[in-house]
Amino acid sequence: MTDFAQRVLLAVRKRIWLALPRPEVWLPVAVRVANAVLVILLAGSLAQLTLAFLSGRFSPTVQPVPAGDASAAEPASSVRQANYTTIADWHLFGQIKASQPVEVPPPVIPVTPLDLHLAGVFFIEQGGSRALALIAEGSGLERGYRIGDSLPGGARLEQIQRDHVIVSRQGRQEVLNLPKLGVAVRPPSSVSEESLPVEPMLEPEPTGAVAPQVIDATAVTQQLRDKAMVRPQVLENIAFASPYVQDGQFIGFRLRPGRDRRLMRQLSLNSGDVITEVNGIRINNPMQGFAILQTVLSADQINVRVLRGGTEIPLLFSLNGPVP
Repeated sequence: MTDFAQRVLLAVRKRIWLALPRPEVWLPVAVRVANAVLVILLAGSLAQLTLAFLSGRFSPTVQPVPAGDASAAEPASSVRQANYTTIADWHLFGQIKASQPVEVPPPVIPVTPLDLHLAGVFFIEQGGSRALALIAEGSGLERGYRIGDSLPGGARLEQIQRDHVIVSRQGRQEVLNLPKLGVAVRPPSSVSEESLPVEPMLEPEPTGAVAPQVIDATAVTQQLRDKAMVRPQVLENIAFASPYVQDGQFIGFRLRPGRDRRLMRQLSLNSGDVITEVNGIRINNPMQGFAILQTVLSADQINVRVLRGGTEIPLLFSLNGPVP
């Protein structure tokens, strides 16, 4: 029975397969039918969409933006702008370097051709309004000038520095330098005896005169001697000196504590002391200070007379060890 049923089924299958058309016959027909159906459906959809636009029934749905997101959405353009700025800072085509400014050296001020001589400067540390310059014309006497004063030869004093002064003449600036050590300075003023102030005659000291106070200045000398040979201004570490005039007469240099007050105390000098004599040379002219300075810097000892409290006191400074 079973074998019979199987044979029947096999025979039915063969007949059905023979009855159906072959694929190369019905497949092209099926493709054309499917394409036609798709074209019809697409045409219908386009027709409905066109009709909706023409009738005004079509409106795109817009999603509302929450209030909290509005503020967050605003900086979007600024963020994009910041990104553009960042890209610009990359300098993809290179960066143009700005030219460095060229430092122009200060103009060189010429030396004045006027027959003027700078004898000294004082009160520099107290500012321009107090600064004083001793200037002489030719072989005449020195006079004190402050900033803004008129000078001989039609010049005007503009600045006072430690080693020079600046004068203006005919609309331009000129310099007048202080004489350096080792450079010959002009001789003392040649004026008549009648024009010189009369210096009071000092009575000779009695035989039993007080011996000078001996001061060992070796340490101070070793510290400043070499520097003072090049820059006399270094002596201002010990004391500041200014002209001292009594009864209209120049009698010496008055001392005040310098930058290092200990040095003045080591030399047993007091503020207000007036140096009137050095190594037997009476100081009656500011120009003598340069000549005296040249001699004492190479000496082994210095004899000084100091006016203190109305009385002259002799001092002996030893520059190369204690006096035997």
